[in-house]
Amino acid sequence: MRDIITVAKKELKSFFSDKAILLQMFILPFAIVFGYGMLMSATWSNVADDKAPKKNETVIAYSVNAPDEFKTVLDELGIKPAPDNDVEKYKDQVKNKEADMIMVFPDDFKMDEPGSASLSNIDMFYNSDKKSSMELYSKATVMFTTMQPRIFTFNESTDTDYDLIDKASMLRNLLGGIIPLMVFMAVYMVCMSLAANSIAGDKEKGFLNTLLVTPIKRESLAAGKSISILVVAIIASCSAFIGMAISLPKFADALKIAEKTSYSIPDYSVLLGAVITGSFVCAVILLIISTVAKDTKQATTLSPLLLVLIMIPSLMCSTESFAAHVENLGTTNYVIPVWNSVKLLQDGIKLNYSWTNAGITFGVNIVVALFGIFFIGKLFNREKIVNG
Repeated sequence: MRDIITVAKKELKSFFSDKAILLQMFILPFAIVFGYGMLMSATWSNVADDKAPKKNETVIAYSVNAPDEFKTVLDELGIKPAPDNDVEKYKDQVKNKEADMIMVFPDDFKMDEPGSASLSNIDMFYNSDKKSSMELYSKATVMFTTMQPRIFTFNESTDTDYDLIDKASMLRNLLGGIIPLMVFMAVYMVCMSLAANSIAGDKEKGFLNTLLVTPIKRESLAAGKSISILVVAIIASCSAFIGMAISLPKFADALKIAEKTSYSIPDYSVLLGAVITGSFVCAVILLIISTVAKDTKQATTLSPLLLVLIMIPSLMCSTESFAAHVENLGTTNYVIPVWNSVKLLQDGIKLNYSWTNAGITFGVNIVVALFGIFFIGKLFNREKIVNG
């Protein structure tokens, strides 16, 4: 253990004595995440999901007090009479994306002649964050418009918000597809060059062979170098986390969302834990690549393979067509290294996490990191590996 600490101290001393590396560890991750957050905040005025709705998606929509004159057009749109007249219940279903629309006709609805001073208004409540709901609203608007001129109105009340979109939920879902990728990319950029130089660089310079002939065990040397990179990963993770924590409220301000967008201390704890333990796995993977690489160039060439492992879960979990399949995996999502960290970070941002899944993720990542250090020690015992 003393040898491990000695090697780790030596590596860390060389890191902390270099101002460029200090800047890279403490400032770069924060600058990447926070800077990207500010850029997005400045450019977002409205957020719309352009993904096409599912072709075979069933319309769930209800009408209340619909006159017989509208039966044909409502049947064509797939809008059924509500089982009861509890309008608020159906509005909640639309808001929660459990239904597509609730269309409310007034009790005294009448189809007056054009020019009438008093026109009956139809309230059509929809959710623009759900594609089938927005599509149904567009179809209904077109069809009802053709039934005019001005024998009735719809959605004319200026005091009623007919779009029942949950903007806070929309924002969290959007950030869940962006923030994890940016955070782990920032950590990757810090650890990649340091991990490559720590082992592959020493191998290339011949310094590693010098270290191997000292009384220090090879496993201790490997563990010491690994621990130093893990410390760097922790620093980079905290820097990226701070940038993320400061940026999150800025997104809500940019979209003018005031409610349900704040995060509590437990929420931030899950986010920080996902970033730190995920960075452990990333750092160990980079160290393994550095160990098997012949030189620094080869190590930096192979390292981007880790980015693929980060991007795949991030993109899949944020893509509507894949999200349902990912959720069906259940607990499996949290036992796959790298994938689990991205998934938990997304869950934390969406405020849809569980402490059980968080515990599984933290435990798996720590075990994988320890196993990775052990594996690197075994690689150090192979002459073909350490001699390039």
